[in-house]
Amino acid sequence: MRAWIFPVALDPEAPTPLFAQIARAISEDVRRGRLRPGQPLPGTRSLARTLAVHRSTVVAAYDELGAQGWLRTRPGGSTVIAVSSPEPRPRRFGGPTAGALPSRPGFDVAAAAGSDAPDAPPGTLALWGGVPDLRLAPHAALGRAWRRAVRNRDLLGYAADGRGDARLRAALASLLSQARGLAAGPDDLLVVRGSQMALDLVARALIRPGDVVAVEDPGYGPARRVFARAGARLAPVAVDREGLDVGALETLTRQSRVRLVHLTPHHQYPTTVTLSPARRLALLDLAARRRIAVLEDDYDHEFHYDGRPLLPLASGDPAGVVIYAGSLAKVLAPGLRVGFVVAPRPLLDRLAAERALIDRQGDLVLERAVAELLEEGELQRHVRRLRRVYQGRREALCAALDRRLSGLLTYRRPAGGMALWAAAAGAAGADVDAWQARALAGGLLFQAGRIFSADGRPTPHLRLGFAIADEGELERAAAILARTAPARFSGGSPRRTRSRRAISSPSPREPRS
Repeated sequence: MRAWIFPVALDPEAPTPLFAQIARAISEDVRRGRLRPGQPLPGTRSLARTLAVHRSTVVAAYDELGAQGWLRTRPGGSTVIAVSSPEPRPRRFGGPTAGALPSRPGFDVAAAAGSDAPDAPPGTLALWGGVPDLRLAPHAALGRAWRRAVRNRDLLGYAADGRGDARLRAALASLLSQARGLAAGPDDLLVVRGSQMALDLVARALIRPGDVVAVEDPGYGPARRVFARAGARLAPVAVDREGLDVGALETLTRQSRVRLVHLTPHHQYPTTVTLSPARRLALLDLAARRRIAVLEDDYDHEFHYDGRPLLPLASGDPAGVVIYAGSLAKVLAPGLRVGFVVAPRPLLDRLAAERALIDRQGDLVLERAVAELLEEGELQRHVRRLRRVYQGRREALCAALDRRLSGLLTYRRPAGGMALWAAAAGAAGADVDAWQARALAGGLLFQAGRIFSADGRPTPHLRLGFAIADEGELERAAAILARTAPARFSGGSPRRTRSRRAISSPSPREPRS
């Protein structure tokens, strides 16, 4: 607080003495909440220099405030705002006090969109699906790389190229070419702040009010909200065991001019099913014939455990209809906000221009640090470690559910991803939201299927993230689920399902419910 600047205009010509003007300004700032109880004030010499007055003037102001009860002096001589106000009912921050920040705008503002899940009290075990365990993030390696990057003055100014750090784009292009079959070069990529920015930029660049956008149902709510904000008419398309129902999509294209289809073909969000090879070919053919943009959201490609992961749609797209969006949030940390878009050059230029209007450039220091991790192979090694850990956690969650809830939950063990999609039977399936509320009161938060429905209707499904929690936490989560299940379910003696731990997934129509 020694460098604290007190913004008060003093008028030497006013009839009110200067010390009284200072005292009144400080007490007014306490009333409106800018100065808070216990907050230290600058020393009298420092404030006198700031205000260009004699020190005795500031001393007189502090003495006056102390006599009124606004200030108190601590041992050692420091002066702080008193904990209790001398006014019985001091005015609150945002109240009618002159100069206070208004608590309400003086113009109309639309309500913000609600959250997808209830707030979790501190200490709650939250099994967020698709969220990595931040305890496993490569803190040390990233910190070393960031410290090296921040010493580069060229990364601290405005970038000449707003598409992202050149070395990161080159490293990402190499990764996509080697691991995902995309023949992309550095100039085919735009670095963005996470996949959510990619969705927003595509919506800004392609969608006009009234355009039809096909979305998965169940699917990713934030994507639906982005497209709706751009003025799109959303057309939900069912998801079954083979992923997006491309036949239903083709029927839709005969009824409406579809501008864009958004899907998560590798590990469908939230059911985790993989779009079948036959449907992939059919989708690419349909998009080419109808000139539909396909936004492929490949948000967790690295985490596939059983068999070989399929290559992205973009790797087999000769017609140039696929816009490929990816993220490093799952392998590093969501808070770092590093994602990318691969698209044909004209669209990429348009996306870069749209991005410049809202965020001139990304965090070049962080981008260079991530580039170093990729160039040195550190990020690739980290992914391999995470894949082993998350596969073990998938097995631990499945085993815990089989022991405690095999008579209540049915699911298919996901071949990849970071979460499990389960269907609840009986009374639990009839009201998953009530089960969620009981579990939350018991210390566990899971995602109810309703938040993934295109129309928000309740469904008998729940999503349990296993990447975010260790084996002990997953066992505790299963115990809470069993304890808070409907009374008609007996969690003490579960009924096992023959020799299959990976029980059949819901019928093709069930994911729509």
